[in-house]
Amino acid sequence: MNENEPSNAAVHFNRLHVKRGQTQILKDINLSFAEGKYTAILGANGCGKTTLVRCITGHVLVTSGAVDVLGYRIGRTDIRELRKEIGLVNTSVDGGGIHIAGAVVDADLTTREAVLTGFFATVWLYDVPTEEMYTIATEALGRVGLSHRIGHRFGSLSTGEQRRCMIARALVSSPKLLILDEPTAGLDVAGREQILQTIERVLDQADPPAVIMVTHHVEEISKRADQVVLLKGGEISARGSLDDVMRDELLSDAFGCGVHVEDRGGRYWLEVVREPEGGFLGE
Repeated sequence: MNENEPSNAAVHFNRLHVKRGQTQILKDINLSFAEGKYTAILGANGCGKTTLVRCITGHVLVTSGAVDVLGYRIGRTDIRELRKEIGLVNTSVDGGGIHIAGAVVDADLTTREAVLTGFFATVWLYDVPTEEMYTIATEALGRVGLSHRIGHRFGSLSTGEQRRCMIARALVSSPKLLILDEPTAGLDVAGREQILQTIERVLDQADPPAVIMVTHHVEEISKRADQVVLLKGGEISARGSLDDVMRDELLSDAFGCGVHVEDRGGRYWLEVVREPEGGFLGE
């Protein structure tokens, strides 16, 4: 455990700065995510959300400051081994496969084979899975509602099914940290709700991992969130409980336009405040 890291922190940022050329991407981030807790990172496109989580996995080099993950300092540990403790769902799709932190899970794998790659933190089955691994992968697919797709080609799944498959992949090795980087992007209403239901099931586990949910849609944040971090221009503009952060003035400032947010049926929903006739949104 590092000196300035809270004893129950799965992730701790200490004065983190990320700069590329003359562009400041993240500035003076001081933040902790507790073990077994759910944190939502919210903000407009380009505010630094994905860069923040890529610092956790070691895919972005920090300019200054420190990142501690599961008790290890990024840059001073074997990042390949640490990544085996982290479940990551990244939603970029390319050629029928799906990106996992920049690589692509092959579309020709079966659904269960795609899940099995999670044991090895790879995108192909370079190693031979054990019978126990096959059993765990089968059970994981059942938990995300994909038992009926177990032998299907991964590339033939719908986008929503691929996302749920990747959540199963992320969970098979019982990670201590699960990162969901905009897991509902591009999905229709049914697909989005299936993903959100799957996340609720993860939170229902007896010993859940620390969950980090990255999104720019307030309605996707579970009421069970222990912490919401609002980013604007690479800086933390607000943080606290869901009720603390779901305030019109905070969200209007972060998203650059007037918005109104309210609790409807146990979830917060956001509406844009109409601009005057002839005005342009955000001006």
